[in-house]
Amino acid sequence: MSRRAIAILCAMGLVSTVSVAAKIAYAWHDSSQYSRVIVNATQGIEARPREWFARDRLITDFEITNVQSIGREEAQKQYWTTRRLLDSYGLAVGTYISGTSVMPEAEQTFWPPNTAPAEGMPASARYSGNWPGMPHRRVIDVTDRETRLALQKEILLLWKQVPAPVRFVDNAAIHHSTGAGQDWSAYCANIKEIRTMGAAQGSRQIFNIAVHVGFMSQEETRQLMDAVADHGIALEMPWHPNIRRNAGQTERARIRYRELLDSGMGIVMMPIDGDPRELVEWVRTWRKPADRVYISGAFYKAPDMGLFGPRP
Repeated sequence: MSRRAIAILCAMGLVSTVSVAAKIAYAWHDSSQYSRVIVNATQGIEARPREWFARDRLITDFEITNVQSIGREEAQKQYWTTRRLLDSYGLAVGTYISGTSVMPEAEQTFWPPNTAPAEGMPASARYSGNWPGMPHRRVIDVTDRETRLALQKEILLLWKQVPAPVRFVDNAAIHHSTGAGQDWSAYCANIKEIRTMGAAQGSRQIFNIAVHVGFMSQEETRQLMDAVADHGIALEMPWHPNIRRNAGQTERARIRYRELLDSGMGIVMMPIDGDPRELVEWVRTWRKPADRVYISGAFYKAPDMGLFGPRP
């Protein structure tokens, strides 16, 4: 049965695609005591010791990644079995979706699908290009509102099949400080529209954004805060080595982080660009107890209290 057919039947109440109830939207947990957030969880998490997750509260996204080898039916079964286990641990478990790209259903290899299907987009949809190295994956033109709304409609169909308290929205925006992207205000419009759509479904959104925050203008910062509100952003370059070696740029980053956090949004820092301990120590010098600032951790490692615990 096709994805669309299932969605229609679910809306009619004739079938159910899930075996657990949707939760109320995740509320940001106290990061001053334990700051770990698990990002990019996959199959295998169920085999890790339960005590590893005793202090965790959030998994931003969880997927079964080997659909091609085990088949979609088995992938769905494994997903919901593991999801129920993680729910029983008291964890809020999110889903992953691309916020700006589409690809054919036949190319989808994860469950739940992590990219909206290209087949659902109208012929009038506008695109800015293809994903690097993936000619079958297309990036929408975020400046075209009708195209944005068409993509959001497809995302919503996927979300209704897999209720979750959190939605990790990848590829949400590229700021000029990190590379060539599209119009920042259009990115922010898309983020706000997705955030509003997800909130109506009872979910909290976390948008993965490529940006060096210290290089945002005041207007760009205002647009981002308006778009995200009290939902969240995830940053893979939270304190780039080139910035940490520059006192002036580091100070500008600190000021901007304070502004973003004081607005009420959550920030998940994913330090793939340097030593996480340096990042943690720097953040501890300026964070406030009520800040919603978190550090990403891997599900396949026991948590390090030196990184995730309260300041000694």
